[in-house]
Amino acid sequence: MSSTSVHILPPHVPPCPPEGASTRSRVVYEEFHRGMGFPAPPNFILTQGHAANVARASWEAVRNILVDGEIPRWTKELIFVAVSVDRNCAYCAAAHIACCRMLHVNPDWLLAVARDRVREIPDAKMRDTLDFAVKAAREPQKLTPRDYAGLRAHGLSTQEIVEVIGMAAFAVYANIIADATAMRADTMFDEL
Repeated sequence: MSSTSVHILPPHVPPCPPEGASTRSRVVYEEFHRGMGFPAPPNFILTQGHAANVARASWEAVRNILVDGEIPRWTKELIFVAVSVDRNCAYCAAAHIACCRMLHVNPDWLLAVARDRVREIPDAKMRDTLDFAVKAAREPQKLTPRDYAGLRAHGLSTQEIVEVIGMAAFAVYANIIADATAMRADTMFDEL
């Protein structure tokens, strides 16, 4: 093997294809890919399809934390990228960069977040929101009254602050699933 070649190991838990999945999992697959606007169910939900209850819970979390709420989905997707980059979760970073592209997130902002350079985002509210989310994901017990005051100074309501915290927590959850199963990025992410 040359020093430039890469040996890709198989996932610890392979995706469960629709033809091998339970009826309950197939229903989740369909809801997930339609609800997220993907051309097909991604590996994230297919891998969880081995346990329909886990797939269902993840889809409900996606729908209720990522898609619904006061904070726009595009902002939550950018939070997901920031947390995933900080935690070195390649799968989730790739998936949510694709979602950001699909939602037409400012490409300069997306590039800054994808390169772990949130400080380059000129919008102070967005910078502070992303910094807060990453801190909540990495060291939630170190959030201070000053961190909360900073978000409130930008006009975020208590509901929106709780949504940012929920988004950070959900990103960590998804990162653990993706990393623990050694999930591979879907080819559709390159196409989105």
